[in-house]
Amino acid sequence: MVYTIGMDRKIQNWLLEMWKLKARNMRDASRIHARTACALLRARIFTAAEIRALQRRLAKPRAAGEQEVLRLAGKWFATLDRIGLRPSCLVRSIALARVLREEGHDARLVFGVRSDNGSVEGHCWVAVEGRPVMEVPADYRELGNG
Repeated sequence: MVYTIGMDRKIQNWLLEMWKLKARNMRDASRIHARTACALLRARIFTAAEIRALQRRLAKPRAAGEQEVLRLAGKWFATLDRIGLRPSCLVRSIALARVLREEGHDARLVFGVRSDNGSVEGHCWVAVEGRPVMEVPADYRELGNG
């Protein structure tokens, strides 16, 4: 029996669907799915300080093979699409960055803003070696690190 006290229904359904998915390479798919599930759950329950500490601990930079990064990110986004989960850009980016870092890539969170008709809109995405992964943050001005 699985105890799901305190988890909302969407997460429960997502976790159940995660284990029902079939893929050609089950070992690879299982690893990606498990890391995705853990990363999304951690992104929802960790405080900002815990996330920063986790990012420092997991940062093991290596030269990013562009094809490998795109393959991992593509599988990750395909998993989200299959199960119909649409997390916010922040939660999605934290989780994807974690998965990529666990694979040894120097993935970084990038925050940006844009102004449209007097309103300000923020967005978060993942970059490896300064390049956005799987999305083009059009019209967003990247916020600095200082």
